[in-house]
Amino acid sequence: MDIQKYFESAETMDLAQDMLGHTFTYNSEKGKFSGIIVETEAYLGPIDMAAHSYNGRHTDANDPLYQSGGTIYIYSIHSWLDMDISIQKAGTPNGILIRALQPLDGLELMEQNRKKTGFDVTNGPAKWMSAFGIENKALSGTKLNDNNFIFSEKKVQTPKNILATPRIGVKNKEPWTSKNMRFIVEGNPYVSKLPKRDMNLDTYGWL
Repeated sequence: MDIQKYFESAETMDLAQDMLGHTFTYNSEKGKFSGIIVETEAYLGPIDMAAHSYNGRHTDANDPLYQSGGTIYIYSIHSWLDMDISIQKAGTPNGILIRALQPLDGLELMEQNRKKTGFDVTNGPAKWMSAFGIENKALSGTKLNDNNFIFSEKKVQTPKNILATPRIGVKNKEPWTSKNMRFIVEGNPYVSKLPKRDMNLDTYGWL
């Protein structure tokens, strides 16, 4: 799989949906962590009031968004760390936030890192980062599938249904607050802020 081509040759909104069901792996000094992507959010760069690159804002910190598709962008929000993948060709600063993962490898270590068990281990963007033991921005600007972070060539699971909802935490930025740019595997219990009544504990939302 040409990872750069994958992240550069389709619409950002389409990629945010297609990423669901692929695995995301972090090969760290402490071991291998991986999970299936179950929740994403799309950010449409300069036109998107919720994007870090809105209006062409370009800083040293958000420079990875301006790099080729498949570049890792790690940033802090209220002392927590989140991760976007840069989308589109260099110079077009779109991003997709990986919001939640269903754990595969390294669950015991994830639980130790988070001091939590169950769905709460990785059901949020800062939660899975903490579970994976990512504590700083050192790897921001690195490329997927070149170094520590691996995005699977194929889906390992196929969502039965993908729901599109407004993004979380985008306040007072209409019309962008209300746009359905968050994508989830319907019923997957690792989706952030999912009420128990909406969880599908039989199939986790996969076909």
